[in-house]
Amino acid sequence: MNSTKQLRIVYSSAPVDATSVYMHWTLGQDDPSHFAITYAQHFYELAKRFRAKSWLISSRDKKGFVQDDDFRIEFRSLKHHSRGSVAYFAGKFWSSIRLVFSAIFFRANILIVTEDRAFWFLLGILPLVGIQVIPTIHCTLWPKYKQPSAVQRVIQKLNSWFFRYGCVEICVVSEDIKHQIVKITNGRHRPIRTFVPAYRREFLDHVNVREHNATAEPFQVLFAGRVEGSKGVYLLLEVAKRFVATNPNCVFNVCGTGSEVENLKAAARQAGLAKQFVVHGHCQRDQLRKMYEMSHVIVVPTTVHFVEGFNKVVAEGVIMGRPIVTSAVCPALSVVREAAVEVAPDDVDGYLNAILRLATDKDFYRQKQKNAIALRDQFFSYSKSWEAQVEDVVRKICRNNSALSSYGQKAARRPRLTADSKPNFAPKGMDS
Repeated sequence: MNSTKQLRIVYSSAPVDATSVYMHWTLGQDDPSHFAITYAQHFYELAKRFRAKSWLISSRDKKGFVQDDDFRIEFRSLKHHSRGSVAYFAGKFWSSIRLVFSAIFFRANILIVTEDRAFWFLLGILPLVGIQVIPTIHCTLWPKYKQPSAVQRVIQKLNSWFFRYGCVEICVVSEDIKHQIVKITNGRHRPIRTFVPAYRREFLDHVNVREHNATAEPFQVLFAGRVEGSKGVYLLLEVAKRFVATNPNCVFNVCGTGSEVENLKAAARQAGLAKQFVVHGHCQRDQLRKMYEMSHVIVVPTTVHFVEGFNKVVAEGVIMGRPIVTSAVCPALSVVREAAVEVAPDDVDGYLNAILRLATDKDFYRQKQKNAIALRDQFFSYSKSWEAQVEDVVRKICRNNSALSSYGQKAARRPRLTADSKPNFAPKGMDS
């Protein structure tokens, strides 16, 4: 593909209301429905910086199409993700082929793509027609604690070729994903970069970092995310039953939507915990922020059956100065370990004991809270963001292509979020 007049980039994104993000971005605002800076907004910044003609294809079950100067936004449904295995594979195959032809007909120079839409190996044809591919991977390739099925092993074998030869570099949101790529390629893969979700420092405005006063208030435990069995909501209900038996001055709050909202409410009522295990359903941004501020501990009990991504709830809990309780199923654990209590996957007793210790051991709680505060700066750092990592790869592509070299040299840069800093885990003192 050759486009000497203007760099052309296609971005196939994870599910997001990309039009809402775009409208707020054009006004110089972050989309108020998200705490983190969305990857779609990162892409708009990136495309503007390179003066690129861009096309964002959002993986969201919504109708809509936006054409605005150099920005084009389209929604394509991924309904096959919720269907049986045959329909799923057929749908993903068609989605991959459609994406390949879209990139070709758009005369793209670069395709940036998440794992939602495509079989990676089918994108291997694009470099042959001059389109460079940058995969950005937000979930593990298979559940970390489960062996891939026979079909999955075949697919990963094919994908290993793409990770060796079919892309420029690979951007991943966790070390767990990196380790899986290393495994399927036997260490022979393209360079891998790691990024973390990015937040504005203003997210901290008026955050109340406080200790638990057992005599004046209940101990508040928060779950935020999809209300599904694989996300550990019933495991958490079992933990709550046992916790209440020993420490009744507590409230477990569940915030989020999902197929199990009503069933979980019924199960909590049946257990006699309607007032202590509260299923709130969907929470608007301001309401969810209040739930974070009211909480003492954030629990992420994702089970071994789920293909977990970074899970931004972990980052948001750390930013709020709250200890995290989770297992290694959650890849985000590796970058917040000092602020977390790690338990064995799917271990009800482990989660119970971790929460009980945080509720009753003031020194332990205080140290985890201190560590959380020390770790939060990484989520305000531009250099660690998706945008920064993808920008570096795009610049590399431009430098190596004479027709595009001017973009790699002259693309305007915006101010960084913050400079990098190292966490301080000093055991004494408490900065808010």
